[in-house]
Amino acid sequence: MVLTAAIVALLVSALTGALLGYIYQPPPPSRLASLSHLVVANDGSVLARRLSEDGYWREARALDDIDPRLIELLLAYEDRRFWQHQGVDWLAVLRAGKDALFSGTIRSGASTITMQTARLLYPNLSHKTVSAKLQQMLMALRLEQHWSKQQILQAYFTLAPYGSNIEGIAAASQAWLGRAPQQLSWREASLLVALPQSPERRRPDRYPVQAAVASARVLQAVAERFNFSVEQLNEWRDEPLPLRISSFAQGDAHLIDRLASRSGGVVQTSINSHWQRQARHALEQTLQQLSTQHNGALMMVERRTGAVQVYLGSGDYRQHQRKGAINYLTTLRSTGSTLKPFIYGLALQRGMLHPNSMLRDGEIQVDGYRPSNFDDGFYGQVSLQQALQQSLNIPAITTLERLDANLVTRQIEQFLQLPAAQLNEPGLALAVGAVYLSPEQLMNLYLGLTEQQAPRLSFLADRAPLRDGLLNATVTQQLLSLMAIQPASNSTHSRLAAAQVYKTGTSNGRRDAWSIHITAEHLLLVWLGAPDNQISDTLSGATHAAPLGLSLINALQLPGPDHLSRIDTAQRPAPSNSQCPRLIEFPEHDEWVISSTLAIRVGSRYDNLHWYVNGQRSALTSDGLLMLPSAGAHSISARQGNCVTSHPIFLQQLP
Repeated sequence: MVLTAAIVALLVSALTGALLGYIYQPPPPSRLASLSHLVVANDGSVLARRLSEDGYWREARALDDIDPRLIELLLAYEDRRFWQHQGVDWLAVLRAGKDALFSGTIRSGASTITMQTARLLYPNLSHKTVSAKLQQMLMALRLEQHWSKQQILQAYFTLAPYGSNIEGIAAASQAWLGRAPQQLSWREASLLVALPQSPERRRPDRYPVQAAVASARVLQAVAERFNFSVEQLNEWRDEPLPLRISSFAQGDAHLIDRLASRSGGVVQTSINSHWQRQARHALEQTLQQLSTQHNGALMMVERRTGAVQVYLGSGDYRQHQRKGAINYLTTLRSTGSTLKPFIYGLALQRGMLHPNSMLRDGEIQVDGYRPSNFDDGFYGQVSLQQALQQSLNIPAITTLERLDANLVTRQIEQFLQLPAAQLNEPGLALAVGAVYLSPEQLMNLYLGLTEQQAPRLSFLADRAPLRDGLLNATVTQQLLSLMAIQPASNSTHSRLAAAQVYKTGTSNGRRDAWSIHITAEHLLLVWLGAPDNQISDTLSGATHAAPLGLSLINALQLPGPDHLSRIDTAQRPAPSNSQCPRLIEFPEHDEWVISSTLAIRVGSRYDNLHWYVNGQRSALTSDGLLMLPSAGAHSISARQGNCVTSHPIFLQQLP
């Protein structure tokens, strides 16, 4: 007898120890580890959503972001002693057992919110068996041992089912009410309490009567506790319930691809939601004018911090014909002429050039390589500013040769921390786009050109670490001044009163069109091109990318850089033509011309001139007008004998 008692005591002790060991162990990983993907802007608005890895709209939400009446209503209806019990309400268990014993049926439940949370965390505990119920109770005790009551409630409001593949109060409120759960009516709160009990049979879009009855039952059950009057109950019962489910907009899914972790959750970014919308609209308008074989991408960053404030990886993620799911901001593309400012900036920094330098643009041959300009023409002696703004190839190539192309390539690789094989030893062809960078990498390079303490791109609220830039402050200002296209001095358009500073680029075969715009505080990059690198007949940086960037800058009213100097080289003659007069009176050198047509008026004090546009012969109309091929940057030239005057201009065509 004594031995039997000892064995029983030993078994009880062992069982108690095992139970305590189980309860005191931290809970195992659960479904809380898999959330929907959310990317939010700097104002908290949602930019993009995506299902969790297991296929649910499931978002975590802090209790402070949930209407208190919903929490009160849930606990009053489901678990009145939630704040007192330790996971299992033993009084409710005894009551349920007593009712079942005397009636022969289960008339009242004993499931606490903690037990329901355990079932939601671990679906294998959901079976309607005595064993599963005991396991729920044990897991509830375990949760209470390691989590606070607030954490348990938050887990419930993250995982509770609300019909379809909607879980959690944040997704449920968005789906059924079209807004966050911070301000709810009693009727709305009662629906959100009733739905998890039978989420499919009470869906208001499919079973509105059942949803209304269940919602009213919740309110009726707690009426005495909350002192609801009959009139209030009747009024709430008549309040309409939602009859359709709101769709979850996918949004800017490239941001999720770029930033989100596999487990999902919320990523707080520096994106400006208002600018993002305007940029998307501008990009969509531009793409409508291009064939469906083309797509585009656009990003804007703050110069001082590197904070990304606009990020559009394509025109539309879901546009299959344009291959919109590709993030073109991370795709390697030919840089065209976009590296020429980098080349000239290094030459200015090393004293090889100064802002008023004159360069030769003529036929050359280097190791069997005979480069030409975009228009296949040559301009003779040109200013550094003209060479830069017109993207002339020969001056850039000869400058790069003086700098040593291999050293420049290594400097780009080191600054951008590129893989060793990415640039693939381009040699002098680096100046004309024979290297491949992603738009993100190119943006980082321009941050190095414009900032003495240059940040890296940063999508998050944390400030990016700084590093030494590529140029000193004096050279940066010189370079920006050289890139600046000045408005006409008599312009009446106040919004164009400041110079526009940008660089365009067009890759071989017109496969890529670039423009990088520099404002007082931001950098804007535009890329347009063919997803599969098809050759284009028309695409160029000056005629397609630049107008998009300029229109967006004007729409956002972003001022140009400060303290720019006007580079006065317009009238400096070439050494071999020192006796030549100035042949073009207007438009002025670097003038911004605004016209409703592509025809501009030109003037000269001399007769019998030969006129050229971008190096190609062009006759004046009977009205003395010169026709340009498109809006954007161009070079116009007048020739008389051996004398030539060339003026870079920019044409903005009014709608």
